[in-house]
Amino acid sequence: MKKFSVLLALVLVLQLVLPFTNIVQAEDESKSFHYVALGDSLAAGMNENGEIGFGYADLLAKQYQDQKSQIVFNKGFSYPGYTTVDVLKGIEKNVTKPIYDLNGVSEKSVAIQEAIHQADLITLSVGANDILKNVNRSETGEFSFDTAGVIKSIQDVAVNYKKIFDNIYKINPEVDMIVMGLYNPFPYIEDPAIQKQLNMLVTNLNNSMKRIVEDNGGIFTEVAAQIATDVKTYLPNPKNIHLSEAGYQVVADAMMKDYLNALFKETEEDTTDSEIVKAPFTDIQNHWGKDYIDVVYAKGIMNGYEDGTFKPNANMTRAQVISVISQAFGLTAKNKAPFNDISHYAQQTQNGIAAAYEAGLIKENNGNFNPQGKITRSQLALILMRLSTVQAGQQYEPAKLAPFQDIANYDREAQLAITFLYDTGVVQGTSVTTFSPKGNVTRAQIAKILVLAINKQ
Repeated sequence: MKKFSVLLALVLVLQLVLPFTNIVQAEDESKSFHYVALGDSLAAGMNENGEIGFGYADLLAKQYQDQKSQIVFNKGFSYPGYTTVDVLKGIEKNVTKPIYDLNGVSEKSVAIQEAIHQADLITLSVGANDILKNVNRSETGEFSFDTAGVIKSIQDVAVNYKKIFDNIYKINPEVDMIVMGLYNPFPYIEDPAIQKQLNMLVTNLNNSMKRIVEDNGGIFTEVAAQIATDVKTYLPNPKNIHLSEAGYQVVADAMMKDYLNALFKETEEDTTDSEIVKAPFTDIQNHWGKDYIDVVYAKGIMNGYEDGTFKPNANMTRAQVISVISQAFGLTAKNKAPFNDISHYAQQTQNGIAAAYEAGLIKENNGNFNPQGKITRSQLALILMRLSTVQAGQQYEPAKLAPFQDIANYDREAQLAITFLYDTGVVQGTSVTTFSPKGNVTRAQIAKILVLAINKQ
């Protein structure tokens, strides 16, 4: 899996805690995020009315564009009716197709092997049409299955998926691959026997695809259960098997969640055996943050208390948060921090505060830092936005402020910082109209935030 910048890693791990988005800053196309969508009508974005619109691929790409980030997106190799054979032949024959991005069909064209070679991410949704040729529906609505044909098609899909992966990795061995699982395309059929057959068919095909995808280092995103929770919204047309935009959003969200989880898993695996040290704390064994705490402890970024506890639910002070962030990002200082109230702290903590000060993450307040003050949600927002500014070389300027009534009395920078997190999807607030800027951040939450940040390029 490709490596992300330290800043992106920090934002991504925040998205594991809260909603997701991606922030990629780039100055030219060579530094852009290249995304290619391959497959059938689902990859093309066909909606419930049989029209090509915004599908899951477009919604994933739009996340980058909305943040004024550089993305080169192309779904021009996705066609309604495509089977695994069609996708495989297209790659092997190196077909050339017009580029189809968020602005529609372009006058420019590209060969599929060149698009794959440049890609950072490829998504794939194909296989349903291979199977549906063995499913017949009469004019009266009755279904029949060619059982032998279905079994043969499932086997063929698995073989073709392996060939597709092999061909893609020959062209670009570093590309990230996400495959969309299938869902029941006929949820409105009332016959329970037929529904049982359909669900069994979808499950068997998904299991077969998942095994091949994961054996070849790809990510398989299962969506059948999620789509089934609200078919009237996600599959609103009983006469059409395609998703609504709301349905495609479910798929896009699930894909990104799986992508981020895979990134986190890779970060853990990058830790060598000698570095894997289980934290000895007595109060984290059944805590949701245990794995994150193990990593930050092994890296020496966060420690526990003399009584053998970590206190994962305890709030963190300003001094503690700034110290661990400075250490995780390797921030250094040339001079002492101009604060009068940190002299009694350990030199390492003072150095971390000084480094954060020189990087512009914190500011002087009448010569005081207030090291014992609890870090709040608004303060963390400020730190993250300032860190983003340092990394990107420019400050985030939103079109409008976040719609939170409880930030109206905060200064402009704090409002911009909170809007930065809101616009990028990192937070959605504690309600539609509130952000709870005075809310605190716990030690376990900070540990989770730092886990991906320590895996520097």
